[in-house]
Amino acid sequence: MTDYFALLGQPRAPWLDPAALKEAYHRQTLKSHPDTATPDRENDFAELNEAYQVLQDPKRRLHHLLSLENGAPPSANQVIPQELQELFLLIGALTQRANALQEKIRTASNALSRSLLKPQIVELEKEASDLREKVRDLNDAANVQLREINSAWQSDRDRQFAPLSNLYFTFAYLGRWSAQLDELAFQLSQL
Repeated sequence: MTDYFALLGQPRAPWLDPAALKEAYHRQTLKSHPDTATPDRENDFAELNEAYQVLQDPKRRLHHLLSLENGAPPSANQVIPQELQELFLLIGALTQRANALQEKIRTASNALSRSLLKPQIVELEKEASDLREKVRDLNDAANVQLREINSAWQSDRDRQFAPLSNLYFTFAYLGRWSAQLDELAFQLSQL
């Protein structure tokens, strides 16, 4: 497995400074861009792109870091982190209500019947918007927590693996739910 931290000259740590990461990526890609590199360096460009994509995303960065250090987080026993369980239930309930409303609209026999469902659409759009905001806030809080763990990482790595694995799952769920809520908001806007 390629060490993307080493490839981009970054410290092997849970949190990376986005500006420093971007600058290192640009510096490295200038050396291996297909338009300027020798044929033996062209493959480096694709690997640099992959390294940058992994390291700029907290979830993917944590997975890569944990894989390099201690093995990837076990996904077979994956459990929704305790602090996200309520959100999981709210998103599931909203999705079910939105699906039921979409079915009502699809089977509505005329424009008047569909227009009478508009208040329900607006209500679901508001609820989806509120949940999207909650997901963003939780993602921001997870990033703060990631920075806090980063400061303890160098001195006490062994005790940081469990919190980092939990954060990895937090980022994974929040990313998935963010995409799901974005899609739901789009579908509701089309009704």
